[in-house]
Amino acid sequence: MSDAYVFVKGNAAEISLPDGATVNVKVKTNSSSPQTVKLTSKDGEVDQVFTGSGERNAVAGQTTITGQRQIFATFEYSAADGQASPGKLNSGGPYEIGTYNLMVIVGENGDDADYNDAILEFSWHTPKK
Repeated sequence: MSDAYVFVKGNAAEISLPDGATVNVKVKTNSSSPQTVKLTSKDGEVDQVFTGSGERNAVAGQTTITGQRQIFATFEYSAADGQASPGKLNSGGPYEIGTYNLMVIVGENGDDADYNDAILEFSWHTPKK
């Protein structure tokens, strides 16, 4: 198991990734309200903003991060009046399935409590031992 973890507080998450890993990042939505997920790193190397809306795991964006150890994410959604509001977060993982690893952070905007309005996925492979 890698030393990856997620710590969530409010609408923010601290994400630790394995040293030197190439990590696939995908943001999906399941809400008609626009969702925004911002990713930043301490050194400024990662500075991504994903915004989207839609149902059925609509992809709001994806990228690859290589070699980053620590990433920070914030989740917001736009209410009917257009104001940005903080989402509520939950997380899971990392899950190790053979050489595949998955870590997920999910956001809820308060309209249905299903924690799938914004989904941030990190996935990577570890070498076989």
